[in-house]
Amino acid sequence: MFLDVLIFMLLGILVGTLTGLMPGIHPNTVFVCMISMIALMGSAPTILLLVFIMALAVSNTFVDFLPSIIFGAPDPSTALSVLPGHKLLLEGRGHEAIMLTVMGGLGVAVLTFLTMPLLIHIIPQVYPVIRPVLHILLIFVVVWMIATEKDWRGRVSAMVVFLLSGMFGVVSLNAFASGTMLFPSLTGLFALSTLLVSFYTRSVIPHQDRTTEIPGDHRKGILIGWVAGWFAGMLPGVGAAQAGVLAAQSLRASTREFITALGGINTSNIMFTFIMFYVIGRTRSGAVWAISQLVDSITLWDMALMMLVGITTCFVSAIVTIGIARVLLNQIRRINYSTMSLAVMVLLVFMVLVLSGPWGMLAVLTGTFMGLLSILFRVKRSHLMGYLILPTILYFSGLSPMLMASVGI
Repeated sequence: MFLDVLIFMLLGILVGTLTGLMPGIHPNTVFVCMISMIALMGSAPTILLLVFIMALAVSNTFVDFLPSIIFGAPDPSTALSVLPGHKLLLEGRGHEAIMLTVMGGLGVAVLTFLTMPLLIHIIPQVYPVIRPVLHILLIFVVVWMIATEKDWRGRVSAMVVFLLSGMFGVVSLNAFASGTMLFPSLTGLFALSTLLVSFYTRSVIPHQDRTTEIPGDHRKGILIGWVAGWFAGMLPGVGAAQAGVLAAQSLRASTREFITALGGINTSNIMFTFIMFYVIGRTRSGAVWAISQLVDSITLWDMALMMLVGITTCFVSAIVTIGIARVLLNQIRRINYSTMSLAVMVLLVFMVLVLSGPWGMLAVLTGTFMGLLSILFRVKRSHLMGYLILPTILYFSGLSPMLMASVGI
């Protein structure tokens, strides 16, 4: 049995690594295919399929930072990392950016594993209290984000950027399937706008310092990632990006702490969603949905095994991620950065066209315009997360159906 578990865990890590390296290809795609082919996998014990799902989901949360930081190609859960991660890359600190995300993932995994008994006890009590007031918490965070701009012009510009991107999110996510619109919209908001500026300013990638140790205290970043992942895992409609903004603004995170937190949010989110399924039977991720199609519930033994697989996967994936990052960063200086930026932009547009069609092209163009607008206004790019935050506020406040009916969507 041990050998079987090991094989399925390594297979999950392999598939999670491949999906993490390919922007636009989400693990949920693999889960849907797996469930649709379940008849062909009937000979495999269910527990081994659970191990595969856990390993795939967790490993993906480590590797999917590589395309966003190195090439500027975001996944919905890593979009914010394009900004500080890209900046560190252009400062010759790409290794540091990757190491920070890895430390965040490892830190929250250990913290989640150690606190699992406590979480199993308090989640049923905390969940009913937080959910009714989440929109108020998000409104508070948005006001705080805008107030942190340096002057009144910056605050007005930030409000404009937030509202425009927010209405873009409200319309696109309600008029179309969110899975269709997320990739093109976030690609425009964060990737293409960043790559366009880098292309026209003729940025040059400097020598990348091969960091093996990142000095400083990372406990705050890990704690932010853990708390944010907890919110994202508990509440429907709240993704890792919204939770990251919420926690980072509330705890005043520095750039390095923010990158560490982003590295931890997705990992903790995945682990929390498994705990949520065990405690209250709710599905909060594609991975848990896949499990719910295999079993009605999981036992404490299943939960313990998956958590053990999860934390083991974290350490293996950390080594794999750092190894791949070193290869990519060592090779990237041999390529003209302007040529690479253009190639990545062409690839992203092609993938948007293939995966989302003509409406995806409209979304990527709109998102790119808004991303450039935030750069022109010289405000924090995190205000572009209004694309996800405003729809979430409307959803939890109960105003979304009324607003959609008023505009005929």
